[in-house]
Amino acid sequence: MSNRSPTSAVPSPDAARESMTTSSATTEKYPASSTATGYQNYPEVAPSMTQPPLQPYQQPHNGYTHPQQYQGQNGYPTEADRPILQTQKHNPWGLSPLAFGLLVAAVTAVVVGAAVGGGVAGAMSGNDSKSSRSNATATVTVTTTSTSTATATDISSPTGSALPLPSSLENYVVSEPYYVSTLFNPGCADSNSRIEVQYDTSFDLFCGVDMQNHVDDETNPDLQVADVVGLFAYSITDCLYACANAIKFNEQWDNGLASCKGVTWQYQMAQSNSSDSANCWLKNGTSTGFQCNTCISAKLVT
Repeated sequence: MSNRSPTSAVPSPDAARESMTTSSATTEKYPASSTATGYQNYPEVAPSMTQPPLQPYQQPHNGYTHPQQYQGQNGYPTEADRPILQTQKHNPWGLSPLAFGLLVAAVTAVVVGAAVGGGVAGAMSGNDSKSSRSNATATVTVTTTSTSTATATDISSPTGSALPLPSSLENYVVSEPYYVSTLFNPGCADSNSRIEVQYDTSFDLFCGVDMQNHVDDETNPDLQVADVVGLFAYSITDCLYACANAIKFNEQWDNGLASCKGVTWQYQMAQSNSSDSANCWLKNGTSTGFQCNTCISAKLVT
């Protein structure tokens, strides 16, 4: 602000009036003469000038940071500041997670149970069919004599119904020996009995006896008893048929082979198959033998 000289020109009345009009607004807020009123001089502020923004006072801190608060008077977040919750996905049919898990477990149990049940039923059906074939095998071991007809009955019911008519079975397949645990045991009346087969050949039966080998023949001391042939027979009658045929062929062809004079038959077929690969043995002689609870021996009646 420049100092006016005492020799300066006096402004015109118009200029003075204009100056008073312009500064009237300012003189109401700030006095024109500070010396007369005792107030200090303040700089005039232009109306169009913008003041710089006020900087907020920051209180120095000692390392502790105040937790950030949401905008609001009471410190709680407003509706606009609250996080938007994601919509939960619902299970099918509106079920709860527990109900849906139980439903899946129940369906799985039903499917697995059906599969296991089908497998067990199939296995049982196969066993039943094998058992039926085994029973039918024992039924068809029939002879034309009255004695063997009375004994060759069904395994499951020894006193069962009548046998099938001759030639009534077609395409019949007998079970393999290793499938047959035991065959029908006809037994012996009064510890022994006599049975007649083809070619007018008869045999005396001895239950619980296995005729021993490598011993002297009962009628010929110079002959050692031995097995001539071993085969599978599904009844004692079948075993005796084989012995009668061996006698006939030996006489017919005079081939010098040892003739059959007796047999030993084992009705535990599967076990005999595993141990000896046969359950019927044709012998060239006879002996007293030794005890065998599952055996029947027969001696040729001469």
